[in-house]
Amino acid sequence: MASRGEGSPWRALADWRAIAGIWIPLIGITALHYGTPAEHHWVHDVARRLYYFPIVLAAFLAGLRGGLLAAVLASAVYLPHAFTHLHHMDPASTLEKFLEVLLYIGVASLGGILVDRERTERLRQRDLARELQRTVDELKATEGELIRSGRLGALGELTAGLAHEIKNPLHAMRGTAEIVRDSLPEDGPEHRMQSLHLDEIDRLTGVLERFLDFARPSDPVLVEVDLRDVAGRVSELIAAQARRESVEVDVQLSDAPCGVEGDPDQLVQLALGIALNGLQAMREVEGPRLLSIAAGEERRGPRALRVLAIRNVGPPIPDELRERIFDPFVTTREEGTGLGLPVAARIADAHRGFIETRNLEPVGVEFRVLLPVPTP
Repeated sequence: MASRGEGSPWRALADWRAIAGIWIPLIGITALHYGTPAEHHWVHDVARRLYYFPIVLAAFLAGLRGGLLAAVLASAVYLPHAFTHLHHMDPASTLEKFLEVLLYIGVASLGGILVDRERTERLRQRDLARELQRTVDELKATEGELIRSGRLGALGELTAGLAHEIKNPLHAMRGTAEIVRDSLPEDGPEHRMQSLHLDEIDRLTGVLERFLDFARPSDPVLVEVDLRDVAGRVSELIAAQARRESVEVDVQLSDAPCGVEGDPDQLVQLALGIALNGLQAMREVEGPRLLSIAAGEERRGPRALRVLAIRNVGPPIPDELRERIFDPFVTTREEGTGLGLPVAARIADAHRGFIETRNLEPVGVEFRVLLPVPTP
């Protein structure tokens, strides 16, 4: 019942429970006083004490202000009967009636103060519980990021070792293939086959280079970077491909501070990988295609974070991939290597940040790169 009055004590005093438990009893008790002859002392004694019930209920419903309002109204309607001969004067002694009125005020004050304290404490506990839940959620997210970072680190070391072992034989194979090709007539089919052989070796070498970029990312060179500049640079880099694929690029830049400590080239690489992933995701989309890039600021509890949000209108991320989207080699495209988003996640980790994803309504996907505010 008390919770109904937390927003507005006066609203609590106007609902049906207050009418039935406070105002109608006050009217009834007052009518009993005025309608009872003076010789019935015991009726007046009982009626005086009946006022405590609506007063206590008012304090319970609306705190100190509600209790005092009921006490003042009870006193106001009782005083003419207590000290004048209107209808029938209460036959009790003057001191007894005066003390009764003081007790109305005292009980209302004490009950109201206790209720207000209890309500304040309950609200404080509720806010504390929400803050704790928010902290727990952040800890879970951080734990997930740490687990993923550790998994990526271990997988990166394995990938680096394998790539290194494969790369050396590829170099030897390429040198041998060049010698064989150069020894063959240029117009013969064997020369063409050796050229295709070299092209495939170069393609495999490029794949290995991407694996090594993921496995051994270079340490960021931290300088002051404005995420609005990163957003603008990425929009320029994808402009040509976006035109070819009939995608409109919309850049939304906030007036809020967007500065971070980061490596500008790596941050552009991070955002570019997500943006290109969005362009590829919209290739099968019927109708308008839109890729938006926004830079701004967001608060997470007491923390302020810089945000780079990249949205596309492509198909949603399947639920079974939501937790694995940043794992290496996870891809929904046959031609994809599944390293673009993991590399972006490694760059975000190196900048003490993280990436969130969510499916948008009615369609679309949003990637949010969240980075810490630079320390003064």
